[in-house]
Amino acid sequence: MKRDSILVVDFGTSNVHVNVVHVWDGQILYSKSRKYAMLSPKDGYTEINPHELWQASVQCVKEVLDIMENVELHAITFSYFGDNIMLADSHGAPLTNIILAFDVRGTEEALGEFGSRFTDEEFIGITGGTCVTFCTGPKLLWFKKHKPELFEKTSYFYTNQQWINQNLGLKPLNDYTMACRKMMFDIKSKEWSKPILSFLGIKAEQLGEVVPSTEIIGHIDKYGEIALPFTLPVIVGSHDCDCGMYGAGAGIPDSGIIGDITGTYDHLGFIEQGFVNAGTENLEAEIFSYCGPLIDTSVCLGAFPTSGAVLEWFMREILDDCSPAAYDMMWKHAEFRGDSSLMFNPHFSGNLGGIYGLGLTKTKEDLFESMIESLTFESRRILEGCKKIKKGSCDKVWVGGGAARSEKWMQLRADIWGCRVERMQNIEVSSVGAALLAAVKVELYQDIKSAARSMLHIRDSYEPSKDISDRYELKYRQYLELVSNGIKTRGGSA
Repeated sequence: MKRDSILVVDFGTSNVHVNVVHVWDGQILYSKSRKYAMLSPKDGYTEINPHELWQASVQCVKEVLDIMENVELHAITFSYFGDNIMLADSHGAPLTNIILAFDVRGTEEALGEFGSRFTDEEFIGITGGTCVTFCTGPKLLWFKKHKPELFEKTSYFYTNQQWINQNLGLKPLNDYTMACRKMMFDIKSKEWSKPILSFLGIKAEQLGEVVPSTEIIGHIDKYGEIALPFTLPVIVGSHDCDCGMYGAGAGIPDSGIIGDITGTYDHLGFIEQGFVNAGTENLEAEIFSYCGPLIDTSVCLGAFPTSGAVLEWFMREILDDCSPAAYDMMWKHAEFRGDSSLMFNPHFSGNLGGIYGLGLTKTKEDLFESMIESLTFESRRILEGCKKIKKGSCDKVWVGGGAARSEKWMQLRADIWGCRVERMQNIEVSSVGAALLAAVKVELYQDIKSAARSMLHIRDSYEPSKDISDRYELKYRQYLELVSNGIKTRGGSA
């Protein structure tokens, strides 16, 4: 008997995963991944070759199909890393590489021209978020100022999603979530923002048509040169974090669940029914929102952008060993009791990080523990913001992504957050969420709730330990004071 499944192509910032997700239990039956290079042609530039991105996905699809047995594929769908842009000519051919969020181009423009033209309140009112350095609009303004001939030759401003759709022989469409991640989309009117486009001197046609995330945009029987065993409907897919919220339970209506998707970024958030602009409702909560994957939904989330990067920095620069065995050794020796004098500032963007309370008896293990504590303090700040915005109760957090592999980090989350934390059985929540949305679209399930009952499962649960949680409550207050005293903005010394 063949197993009903969805083929998910999940594009991350460093690699692509192709997963065959079983629709009746949410398990990944087959999976292949392939890395692509992150290029830096100049200091501060961060790019991916679009052809390499595409070919990596083609190769993974081939490798999965070569080993796949007893599977009935019902659709193909996608999950994409967001906040990227590629300039393309009139035929859709790349004029640049895919430029990533942390590329420095546009930094001065975000702080200068954009800041002069749009107040934070105005920009939040349009896009749901503030205009910061990772936004694509300032990057386009950089090209207009510094590469005017290239800018004039540009017919389209693609995301990775549009590039993949074009390579499939389909229209280079945006879904609502990826359009929002261009930060030039009006989240209320659901159209490209006339004030932002006028300021940049570009047209809506250059950014592309926008459709719901579960739209079937065509049918394919080949992926690149690879023949598929079925003619599959193509569901356009969405931003990885947003479909990931469904994979982490935070898209289930009336569930009281907040999702935590861990990785390079640590995202906490939820899907709300109806239109929400969290930034205009409560700017101090630091939770922002935009169009969700389903019609009449909103994504509400906050993020700490360097969570995974700080951990990688520690392993590379302090421990000089990024091997899986080295990670395992650090976690094996880690003890989180809340009684250490060390404080770690993880705000590494702009060289603002710091380590405080060092003494001659402190060890690498102590530094590791302090770093992990600080990252968990930051996620608590986001969680508290979510609770200010979310309607109804918020009594538990479901966790997926890389950090969910550590039982100790799950328990630390419960102790610092002061709430129940549950780890997903399948931590590849973006792929599972994308498959869940696709399964509902092709009518294998009636609705999100019924799909979630079958496809989402909890591996284990963690409750706060009162004594340890009380100590962390005090240390968390000390951490907030450390940040509020200007260390986050001024930097500090180690």
